Amino acid sequence: MAFGGPAREAIHQFKFEGMFGVAPVLAELMIAAWPAWASDVDLLCPIPLHHERERERGYNQSNLLVRSLQRQVGIESDFNALHRVKHTRPQIGLDKTERQDNVKRAFKAVRERVAGRRILLVDDVCTSGATLTAAAIALLESGATMVSGYCLARPLIE
Repeated sequence: MAFGGPAREAIHQFKFEGMFGVAPVLAELMIAAWPAWASDVDLLCPIPLHHERERERGYNQSNLLVRSLQRQVGIESDFNALHRVKHTRPQIGLDKTERQDNVKRAFKAVRERVAGRRILLVDDVCTSGATLTAAAIALLESGATMVSGYCLARPLIE
């Protein structure tokens, strides 16, 4: 979904200012759009943060979205199927090529959890798709049969 104004501010606060309490409200936007998008998947997987960034932030915003989404759509989730093994710098301010280089080989999937699965990666914001692509590569290399992405928002202008 593309958002501006108050929705954009709420997403920014959710991601960067510790406003994790808005997660269920923001997830409702994803849930509302689900019937038009729904794909044949059997596992929801949030985009992980590196443990240092999650410790700094206090939560992983994608995990919170997945928790709300899974309750409504009835698809299993796995918060340990994918790990961020490389501490990357924030993507803000990077161009598309820099974003791709920044997240290249940043993820590792657990084969036993993903092999043979049709996985839906869930993230808060998709700007260039570099993070989703890097995560999808890790999942496919570990035996996932299909990987799709579902995000709360995308920028109006990149």
